Amino acid sequence: MTAASVLSKSFAIVREDLHRRYDAACDAATIDSILDDVIAELSGSAKVTNFLPVLAEREATERIKAESGCKDFAPRQEILFADSHGSGRSQIATALAYHLVGDEVFIRTIGLTPEDGLNPRVVTALRDRGVDTSRLTQKAITPRVSHRADVVVLMGIDETPAVPGDRYVEWDIADPDHLTNDELQSLIDDIETRLRSLFTEMDVAVA
Repeated sequence: MTAASVLSKSFAIVREDLHRRYDAACDAATIDSILDDVIAELSGSAKVTNFLPVLAEREATERIKAESGCKDFAPRQEILFADSHGSGRSQIATALAYHLVGDEVFIRTIGLTPEDGLNPRVVTALRDRGVDTSRLTQKAITPRVSHRADVVVLMGIDETPAVPGDRYVEWDIADPDHLTNDELQSLIDDIETRLRSLFTEMDVAVA
């Protein structure tokens, strides 16, 4: 991996962290604009790039706090859903989580060995229930150093992904790829029940 690629990924982590911290208080476009300006300014004068992400986060944070209408905000709790491919179980959990609590919780989804695309049967089944799937994305593991997930939910996998978490929860549930349509509906019901229980434990109100 080139130095430029490493730097780009580091900036992406900074961006995600800022959104996690301030999206509930500031417009997302404002956060992006401020960070983009800071990155451009620092990159234009830096001779050594190792510390650029740290400097960018500090400067962007100060500018965000100074924005009218923005305020220092306690970070939302975070859930990370992890399964084998990041295309089925974790996508069901992610869509249902947004459906139940909106942006009250920061949600990430990863696959240990991602395959191309989301599971179309899962997407269709969720949409048939009136669950929005527009925010679903498939991502590989990105090691985190800047913050820990409050809860990491391992879905049908035995190994713990290389991401930090304060609490790990194992859900032994089937892979949607091998289920009939009726079994898939039952799986979605099961995941929703588990999510409601988890949100109660996290003291997050369900709409």
